[in-house]
Amino acid sequence: GTASAEGLRGAHEMPMLARLAASLQGQTPYALQLGGGPAGLEMNFSTSWQGMAIDLPEPLRKAADASLPTRVQIAPVSDAAAERTQAARDTLRLEIGPSIQATWLRDVSGSSPQVLRGAIAVHDPLPELKPGVQAAVNLDRLDADAWFAVAKALRSAAPAASADEAADHAAESAYLPTVVNVRARELLASARRITNVSAELKHAALAADDVWSARVRSDQLEGRIEHHTPRAGTGTARLVADLDRLSLPAAEANSVTTLLDQPAADLPALDLVIRNFELRDKPLGRLELQAASRINNESSPAVREWTISRFGITLPEARLTATGRWAPPAVGAANRMLMDFRLDLDDSGALLERLGMGRVMRGGKGRLEGKVSWAGSPLVLDNPSLGGQRQLSLDAGQFLNAELGGARLLGVLSLQSIPRRLTLDFRDLFAQGFAFDNVTGAVTIDRGVARSNNLRMRGASAAVLMEGSADVARETQDLRVIVVPQIDAGTAALAYAVINPAIGLGAFVAQTLLRKPLMQANTREFHVSGSWDDPQVVRVERKPGEAMPDFDTPASEASSAVPAAR
Repeated sequence: GTASAEGLRGAHEMPMLARLAASLQGQTPYALQLGGGPAGLEMNFSTSWQGMAIDLPEPLRKAADASLPTRVQIAPVSDAAAERTQAARDTLRLEIGPSIQATWLRDVSGSSPQVLRGAIAVHDPLPELKPGVQAAVNLDRLDADAWFAVAKALRSAAPAASADEAADHAAESAYLPTVVNVRARELLASARRITNVSAELKHAALAADDVWSARVRSDQLEGRIEHHTPRAGTGTARLVADLDRLSLPAAEANSVTTLLDQPAADLPALDLVIRNFELRDKPLGRLELQAASRINNESSPAVREWTISRFGITLPEARLTATGRWAPPAVGAANRMLMDFRLDLDDSGALLERLGMGRVMRGGKGRLEGKVSWAGSPLVLDNPSLGGQRQLSLDAGQFLNAELGGARLLGVLSLQSIPRRLTLDFRDLFAQGFAFDNVTGAVTIDRGVARSNNLRMRGASAAVLMEGSADVARETQDLRVIVVPQIDAGTAALAYAVINPAIGLGAFVAQTLLRKPLMQANTREFHVSGSWDDPQVVRVERKPGEAMPDFDTPASEASSAVPAAR
């Protein structure tokens, strides 16, 4: 006869086949032989599928004019176990093309067949028959996301009209594998490309959850992953991972970022431990993340977001701890990352080198903490939308005289541009990079522009005070820098005294220097503007007794104004 996709979709007595037919289009000839006797039913079914298109993931996808020879056989089984229990059994065998085969042993003594054990193989030898259904898959390329979507559609039976139909639907799901051993040169999973994969996946239907667990070994990751889906259709999914290593190269990190930038109806809760985490080819040590998925009714409109109760990265050079929340894109709502963080630094120079910024600092122990926010993915810091406050306290380090590359923002602090542009009396203080005993300051950030009016660096040879702004997105600066050589105890007082951020450096420096003429005479002031790559440094000349500027005035205005003398 001839089978049509439309006819198969109407085969309501076989719900799984009817749902599978949603991926079929066209019609194909078939041959069917049926026989029966004392041992039970026998069946042989064959088709080439020619004339019918199959819209399933590889290796089952085919065009209508292509051929995919398929055979289905049912044969009764007589064995000692069946005779003892007086249970009728049969074997269902499936062959699709030259590379796909499957066998199920079934109990057919009831109203519908019950799968006792089964084996499925794709480009691999058929596994041994064990309780449950075992599968072995060996492919060059496997789209796990697409196959999970198919499996979910096949498992989610339409509402049953009776208890018997519900039982039939559950029995049909028993043909799907509960254990899958996968080998693939390339695996697509969660929008990621994973290479040279060897994995064992297991499915368990628990009282509350459907659970898929996996032990994975590949080039990019190794460890155990579990995905919990609530069976009742309420609540949120949960992803649990305990990984020895995970690497997200730049291309893969970008694909995850693209995925996170898509509107999401649901976010799984997260409980992740990664002992060796690598992001964009940079080793970041141990990562821990715990995040709950919840509806934020305070936003307008209400959106589902991650509430991050713990985020931690542990390195030999530093420890980052943070909490926060992240909301994916939603209609009429901002896609935003909010984070309260604390970064404890044991060796700032070594940390910057680990992050790919080169040898731009030596030593530096202290702390950076505050609140930050930005629009977009939690994996990518978006400089134009960056906002928040940060407090820095760093001891015992040195800015090195080096090509700053990715750490060009440190050029704002290193003062290397000053001796490079001008011949100064104290050029030797900075020529090899400023060595500091302490760096402190508060920084506010608004739409990618960082501002401070109390940044101070204290060294053995000088105290440096700085205020102004740096545009992180455009990589420009507008700063006023005051350098006071360490000539007496007064300079030490200048370096150690507490500066109120609400007042800034203006009144503080003016009062201190005006009381000490010698200190004022040796003090140098500069206006630094332009780009980080090509800073423009202008020395601000002042006559003896002339007042220091009001530091609340923008540096670009103050440098051109004529200060009043006191």
